[in-house]
Amino acid sequence: MTRRIGLLPWLLPCALVVSCSNDEPTEPLPSGLESVTLAESPAGGAFLDIAFSGTRGIAVGAVASGVSPNQTFTPYLASLDPNGTWVPDATVPLPATGFLTAVSITSSGKAVIAGADASGLSGFILDERNGWSQHSVPLAGLSFASNDDTLRLAGYSSSSEQAVISTSPDSWVTETLPFPVGQNERGVQDLSGSAGGWAACGFDDGGDGTPESPNSVLFLNQGMGWQRISVACGGCSNWEFRSVGVGQTGGVLLGGAETNFAGGGDEYTASLLLRSVSGDWASIVLPKPTDLKRVNDILIAQDGAVYLACGMGGTWYLMRWAAGGGIVRDATLTGARINRLAESPDGTIWVAGAVLDAEGNVLHAAIWKRIG
Repeated sequence: MTRRIGLLPWLLPCALVVSCSNDEPTEPLPSGLESVTLAESPAGGAFLDIAFSGTRGIAVGAVASGVSPNQTFTPYLASLDPNGTWVPDATVPLPATGFLTAVSITSSGKAVIAGADASGLSGFILDERNGWSQHSVPLAGLSFASNDDTLRLAGYSSSSEQAVISTSPDSWVTETLPFPVGQNERGVQDLSGSAGGWAACGFDDGGDGTPESPNSVLFLNQGMGWQRISVACGGCSNWEFRSVGVGQTGGVLLGGAETNFAGGGDEYTASLLLRSVSGDWASIVLPKPTDLKRVNDILIAQDGAVYLACGMGGTWYLMRWAAGGGIVRDATLTGARINRLAESPDGTIWVAGAVLDAEGNVLHAAIWKRIG
C-alpha cells in the first residue's frame, strides 16, 4: 500500500529527514531562472538534453523547418565557451538530418550523444571516446545514465530492445526490458543510474490500462539484470511515468502524472512516488499538483536537494525539495518548455528547452540557469 507521509528517510547516504507539505504552494524562494546567452538561436530549434563534466558543457537538440506534417529536422549542438556563451560546435560531425535527443559526458570529459532519424523509430550514437565513431542502434534514445565507466541509453523501440549498454568505447550491446505481455508501445521515457543501481520507467499510452497490462512500468537493475517492479498505484492504468531518479543507496524517485480523460477534457495531476531501499512505497504530496500537471524530469543534486521540472503546454515550473524542508516553487516559466535538467560541477542547476509562441509552437532553443 502506498503511504502518504509528511516525513521520510532521505534517498542519499546522509541521515537527513525531509518534510513534505500539503499546504498551498509557498512563494518562490529568493531564487529563480535567468536566460543564458546563446551565440545562435535558430528559429524552430529546441534543446532536448544538456550535460556537464569539468568545465565542459554540451546541449543537444534539433531545428525544424517547414510546416507539419512535412517538416524536416536538422541536428543541433552547442557547447559552453569560457565566456559563458553557448556556441554552435562545428567540431562534432553530425548527421545531415534527424534529432539529437540525449547527451552524456564521461568522467574523462568525452561526450557520447544519442540521436534518432526523422521517423523516430531507429537511432544512432556518436561516441567521442574513440574519435566520434558512429553506431546504429535499434532504438530512438531518450535518456542517458552513467555510473563509473558504464553508460546506458534507453528509449523507444518498435522491436524488443529498449536499452543499450556500453562499458568501453565502440561497444554497444542491446538490452531487452521485461515489458508486460500485450503492451504495444514499448517506450522508456527516462533512465537513471548511480552506485545504488539503475532504474528505467515508461508508459504505453495506447494500451488497455488493466492491472494485468498496466499503462506504466518501472524497471530496476541492481546487478541481476532488468526486473519489472510492481508500483503501488492500483494497477497504474491511468498513470504516466515520465521521470525517475536513483539515489546512491538505491532509493528511487518516480515522477509523472495521474490522468483522467473522462468528461470531454484531459486532466493531469502531477505525481511523485518514493520507493525505499527496502521496497516500501510512499506518495509525496506536491503543492497544487493539478497546476503542476506532470513531473517531467527529476534531478538529484550533489547537495542532496531534488529538483523537479513540472508542467505542460506553455507553463512550466522548477520545483525544489531541499534536505530538511518542503517542496517549493523555485521558478515559473511561461511561454516556454523545459526538456531536461542538469547540474554542473560547481553546483549550478541548468535547464534546457525552448521558447514558445502564444499557440505553443516552438520559437527557438533556450537555456536557463538557476540563480539564488
